[in-house]
Amino acid sequence: MNYQVEYYRNLYEKCYKEGLQANDRQNFALAYKKLSESAQYLRKLASVDLANKEIYTARADKIQRIATALQTKANEQAQPCPANQRVDSPYNGYSPSQAVGSDTSGGFADEDMSAYYTFYSAGDLVDGFDKVIGLEEAKEAITEYVINPIRYADAYSYNFLSSKCILLEGPPGTGKTTFAKAVAKEIEQPFALVNVAAMVNCYVGETGKTIDKVFASLRRYVEEHNCGITVFFDEFDEIAKSRGGDDKASQTAVPALLRNLDGVKENKNFLILANTNCKESLDAGILSRFRRKIYIPLPDKNMRVQFFKSKLSQLEANFFERLDFEQLADASDGLSGRAIAQICDDFLHFIGGVKAGIRSCEDFNQALLDIIIKQK
Repeated sequence: MNYQVEYYRNLYEKCYKEGLQANDRQNFALAYKKLSESAQYLRKLASVDLANKEIYTARADKIQRIATALQTKANEQAQPCPANQRVDSPYNGYSPSQAVGSDTSGGFADEDMSAYYTFYSAGDLVDGFDKVIGLEEAKEAITEYVINPIRYADAYSYNFLSSKCILLEGPPGTGKTTFAKAVAKEIEQPFALVNVAAMVNCYVGETGKTIDKVFASLRRYVEEHNCGITVFFDEFDEIAKSRGGDDKASQTAVPALLRNLDGVKENKNFLILANTNCKESLDAGILSRFRRKIYIPLPDKNMRVQFFKSKLSQLEANFFERLDFEQLADASDGLSGRAIAQICDDFLHFIGGVKAGIRSCEDFNQALLDIIIKQK
């Protein structure tokens, strides 16, 4: 039950945030879709968290009313417009501040891709696997498939496929993005974190065109610098859902992904990682391109102990030594690493108040347990 509450709460928060972002970009169709989904997740929350049922239901009703109002705007926005008229959205223009370049054969040289992905040079990445708590099976799987062939290139001298695609699946908040960055650090490659939400456009064909642009930009970088690159698609299911149904974005996004993953142009020296919380929603053709599926689970007890110790390591000894980490780990069963990080942050604020003399506490371990209970 606790896992269900956290699961639905994370999905609600994600959809609600993306709905607000889409509204800010005046992408009213996507805003309507995401806000409606967030309302649905609130209703599911109400069904599993009966103590807060009325709060969740009232908020769901309010969000759905907002979404319904946006649907009218979406219908107006969907009216055909002249071919030379661009959508009035901040993602149609590009700031030159972070230009990376792109394939000139695609007709969009000198465009800035910073709206669609965040680029990290190999030197920007700090933490490797030594900073990733647990996940030993995931580390072992990706070491065998990716890291060892790079570290021992002379031994792995065969003609492998030009690019590798790995799907990271599992519940939200389990550190899949952190894991992906650590992989890039282990192989000393640049890292591109793709902003999938920014790529989705309600205008037919635009999402597919954006996918082409992103891949062309990254190919050019690899060619110009003669290096490998790790590309990470967060929330991959937003552009890789099964074709058909009401999701118009997938109608052009999936074909664009297919031709870019292994089709018309090779992604030489690419490592493509993608994250999803719902593998079953992915298009079968897309799923078949990912030869490795690695599950990133919720932390077990030993991992939770390590999470608490790591996140609270900055505490003074007189606070740190009063904590029973085994008990804390038992109490946080079913919570994600992200949830534990938030709990620890709340506790650090609590300790700050104690040090400032604005609150008192006799049992610090119980105070932290109380925060865990509120989170669950």
